[in-house]
Amino acid sequence: RLRGVEGTFAVAYDPSAGQNPPSGASINYWLKSEAKDSVSLSVLDGTGKVVRSFKGPAKAGIDRVWWDFRFDLSKEAKMRTPPLYAPDISVGPDGRNAPDGVRLGVLAPPATYTVKLVAAGQEATQKLELRKDPKSGGTLEDIRIQTTLMEEIRSDLEDVVGMINRIESARAQLVSLRNTLAADSTMTGLRGDADSVEKKLIAVEQDLAQLQLTGRGQDDVRYPMRLMGRLGWLADGVGGSDFAPTTQQREVHQLLRQQVQSARSRLDAVLQGDLAGFNAKLAQKRGQGILIP
Repeated sequence: RLRGVEGTFAVAYDPSAGQNPPSGASINYWLKSEAKDSVSLSVLDGTGKVVRSFKGPAKAGIDRVWWDFRFDLSKEAKMRTPPLYAPDISVGPDGRNAPDGVRLGVLAPPATYTVKLVAAGQEATQKLELRKDPKSGGTLEDIRIQTTLMEEIRSDLEDVVGMINRIESARAQLVSLRNTLAADSTMTGLRGDADSVEKKLIAVEQDLAQLQLTGRGQDDVRYPMRLMGRLGWLADGVGGSDFAPTTQQREVHQLLRQQVQSARSRLDAVLQGDLAGFNAKLAQKRGQGILIP
């Protein structure tokens, strides 16, 4: 229980209070001796497809890991250029996490899964049955329909993140190349071409991610979310329950999917047209072109 202490709240100590275990399935295993390499665990669905993989402790004796009933997270968006209008924010060689980045792990539906453990050159498997909450009002069919839509949203999100990562890779190379172009008199005129290509890449990317976010202050309320954030918002509304998605959620997904397809077509046009043409000009000057990811 909570009690007030001079305007603040402090938790009263109770030696008899317990602590609930994490939500998920406990996976326990015993190792005769400490494993030299890490312990690998995988969760496979009924078709044998790996839906979740993680590492476990490798100490001798009984070890335990928890599976939170989520499939593997979707890919991560990595920004390799500073936010727009904030060049003072430095970006390391490994990039920076997108402030509006979304990683989606679909909630596993009720089914029988297989847990596979690999340690010390040996492999062991065990069945794990995930059951529906008997108190839930949703049906197994509702859950199946929801899972299908969530996997579609995850696929669209991976497409968006993949496009962001491709654009960021190309833009980072263009930023680095501009310094070289400015110092080489034989490359006169190509700096303007580099700027033009980057502007076209930004025009596509700013529909996918909010490029003005710095990760500080109140950026997240100043600037609206873009396609990556909208897909994450939709997933939050669809998943996490035992009920089928609503008609409105399905309609929103179709609209967002159309935007994903449109962005992909626009990006392909820039990469295969503008950027490829710019690389051809560089090649004539014996310059190193931009690697198209």
